[in-house]
Amino acid sequence: MSLSKLSQKCFSRHHATTFIRFSSSDFQSLLGPPRVANPYADNGRNRFAAPIVPINHGNVFASIKVPINETPEAVAFKPEVEEAPRVEKVEVEAPKIETEKVASSPAPATPPSAIDELNSLKDSLSKLEEAAASKTSAPSGSSGDNNDQPGNAEEVEARRKRMERNTRIGGYVLLGGSVIGFISFCFYYGRAQRDEAGNVIADEFSGSFLAPFYRIANSFKLWKDYVVEPAREQLLPDPLPAPYLQPKYTIVIELKNILVHPEWTYKTGYRFLKRPALDYFLDVIGYPNFEVVIYSSESMMTAAPVVDSFDPKQRIMYKLFRDCTKYMNGHHVKDLSKLNRDLSKVIYIDFDAKSGQLNPENMLRVPEWRGNMDDTSLVDLAELLKTIHLSDAEDVRPMLQYYSQYDDPAKEFRRRAVYLAQQEEQKKQQPDDSSMLKRYSGRLFGFRRHASA
Repeated sequence: MSLSKLSQKCFSRHHATTFIRFSSSDFQSLLGPPRVANPYADNGRNRFAAPIVPINHGNVFASIKVPINETPEAVAFKPEVEEAPRVEKVEVEAPKIETEKVASSPAPATPPSAIDELNSLKDSLSKLEEAAASKTSAPSGSSGDNNDQPGNAEEVEARRKRMERNTRIGGYVLLGGSVIGFISFCFYYGRAQRDEAGNVIADEFSGSFLAPFYRIANSFKLWKDYVVEPAREQLLPDPLPAPYLQPKYTIVIELKNILVHPEWTYKTGYRFLKRPALDYFLDVIGYPNFEVVIYSSESMMTAAPVVDSFDPKQRIMYKLFRDCTKYMNGHHVKDLSKLNRDLSKVIYIDFDAKSGQLNPENMLRVPEWRGNMDDTSLVDLAELLKTIHLSDAEDVRPMLQYYSQYDDPAKEFRRRAVYLAQQEEQKKQQPDDSSMLKRYSGRLFGFRRHASA
C-alpha cells in the first residue's frame, strides 16, 4: 500500500467531510510508482468547489480541501482557515501496523517518520475544528449571559406591562365601536317607513322609544318565516263554484318514491322511473272522481317537468313543491291546514311519517317504492280509494286510521276484498231452506202466495 493511500485511509476515519490530497512530487511510495492514476491529481474532478488551503507541517506539505457553506459561521471561519498558523510537530506514539506477509516478496516496514507526520497533521486539524466550534458557540453563550443582567429583566417587565396596557385599550376600543355600530345599524335600518309624500307610516311599534330595535327583530322573524314557513298562507284556491263540478274528496300525494323513483346510471344519467300501473291509477282517481294534488318535497325545477311528462291529460289539478312545505328539524313537512280544504275529506298518501306529522289522522302511509318494475301496489291502492269514493263517507279519517295500522294498506285491502268475495261465493253455493216454500203456488189460508205459478 502506498503512503498516499495509507494517509487518506487513516484520515477519513476521523473526519468524513474533509478530503486530503498529497502531491506526487512530495512523497514517493515505498513500493514504487503507482500503476493507477491518482484521481485527486486533477482538480477538475473534485465534487466540491471549495478552496484548497495549504498547510505546512514541517517537512510535509499537504493540500486540504475544506468545504465552506454559505452560513454566517462558515463565512466568518473562512479567513482563519486561510491564515492558519504553522503548527509545530507533535510527538505521537506510532501505532503498531501489521502488514500482510506476501509469499513471493514481503513488503518492507513503514518508516516511523511518515507515521509521525500523519499524526501531527491529524492533531493540527483537530485544533482547527475546536477553534471553529468555539467561535460558533461564543455568540449564543454571550447572549445568554446578557439576559441574566438586572437591566434586561427590568426592560422585559416594562415591555410586558406596556403590551398588557395596549391590549386592554384595544379591547375597550373594539367593544365601544361594536356597541356604537350596532346602535347606529338599528336606528338606520329600524326607522319607520315613509310614503311617497315623505310622511311616516304608522305601524305596531310606533310611539315606542325602542321601536327601531323591535323593527329589526321583526325583520329577522320575517326572514326566518320566509325560509321555514310555506310560501303562502293559502296553498290552494277556493273550491270550484257551481255550475262547475267540485270533487267531494281531495287526494294529496307525494311524488318521489310513490309515483316515480329517481335513478342515476353511467349510461342514462339522472332520470325518474315511472311506477307500473301509474296511468291506470291516475285514470281511477283523476278528475272528476277526486281532486288530485301533488305535494312534493322536491324543488319545482326538478319535479314540475316530471309531472308534466307522465300526466299529459291534466288529471292532476294542482302541484305544490318544496317552497310550500314547512321546514322542521331537518324535514320538509306538509301542512295540510293551509290547503284551504275541509280536512275531514282530505286523504294524504306518503311513505314518510315525518312528512305528515302535523296531520297524522289524514295520512295513509304506504310502503316506499324503490324502482321494482314488478310492483302492482298502485292497482290495489286505486281500488281502495275507489271504495272510499263509493262509500260517500262524510269523514274519511277513521278509515284512513284503520288501514294505516298495517304496513301495506293496499295489500290488506286486497286481502279483505278477496275474503269477502269468497264469503259471497260460499253463500251462493249453500242450499236455501225456503226454496220449497217459494215454489209453492197453491192457496195458503185463503190467498195465493205468488201471483204467478
